[in-house]
Amino acid sequence: MKREYQMNLDRVRAKPFLLLTISDALESGAMSTDQLAKIESQLVEMSLKIAKGFFSPVISHDLKKSCAIVMGVATLGLLKLCEGDSARAQKILLEESVIICFRKGWQSVNELFKAHGSTADQGTLLAKYQYSANEHKDIAAIHQSLLAEQLDVNLLKNIASKFKSQMSNMDMNLFDIDEATIKADVQLAIFEALMKRHDISHTDYDNFKSFLQRYLEKPDVFAVEFRESTAEILAKFDTRTRNRIDIWLESIEQKFNRIFKQLSFENSGPEIYISIFHTMLHGNINAKKFMHAYESLLKAEKKLHTNLKEQIEVEQSFQDLEEDDDDYFTEEELLGELSDNITDDNY
Repeated sequence: MKREYQMNLDRVRAKPFLLLTISDALESGAMSTDQLAKIESQLVEMSLKIAKGFFSPVISHDLKKSCAIVMGVATLGLLKLCEGDSARAQKILLEESVIICFRKGWQSVNELFKAHGSTADQGTLLAKYQYSANEHKDIAAIHQSLLAEQLDVNLLKNIASKFKSQMSNMDMNLFDIDEATIKADVQLAIFEALMKRHDISHTDYDNFKSFLQRYLEKPDVFAVEFRESTAEILAKFDTRTRNRIDIWLESIEQKFNRIFKQLSFENSGPEIYISIFHTMLHGNINAKKFMHAYESLLKAEKKLHTNLKEQIEVEQSFQDLEEDDDDYFTEEELLGELSDNITDDNY
């Protein structure tokens, strides 16, 4: 009998910690076959509950998925309860139950659910805890990674809401976080703080050009003012937000220094003004906010900003629409038109 268990042990050494603990208990004689049967029954019962609650209990693939999830969650709970102590793990399984392990693991799963919010697909999140009987992985590290990743997404959403600027035409979808765009908005806020520091307005092109020229010629002055301005901005936020933004500051400062070099080949204040904000916002500039600058460009310079011209023309075309243009069709006529389109064989 011992030889048979030893062979089983050899096979399960690359398996989940829960199975390893059970195998060791069987090998040592600490666990009886009746106790093993009880654990197996409880695992099956929990798997059926997961399948009913999140998937389909009549589809074999969903049942297998639910079994793998229960294995992962119970293993995670056992690791947390025993703190990696194998002797303590055996004692928990023998004197308490595997259900206790699952409940402890479910606390971690709930952390992830809460981090994602009430609209999250919990079944999809649960699937990340699948743990098949023939693999070994660090389920605790996987959970921490999943949680940390989502908490960071939540933090980025929070930063995005605080730094969203009217200068940008980007419609930030908070369900599809783009870190580069959020970083650009932070960069814009820093730049506007520098402008405010020198009392430079968004239509003061001559002083705007002189302001940039000074930074280009005196990078040490820029470095000092950059640090002071960012410190003032960061002081408004909590530690997590400050630390997250702080990661970006070095690259933002370097980008500013590259942007300032645009001065060497651009002619007028308005041209530089448009180019710098265009670069900072990755081209996603709000045309309405740049109409004044475009109107001030020299004729030759206007040819360099055709995209902005097109954006401005579109904005103006909508502004010129009369209010009752949208009321050409009555509600009944619109519904009839939609109905005809839906039933048209050509669609």
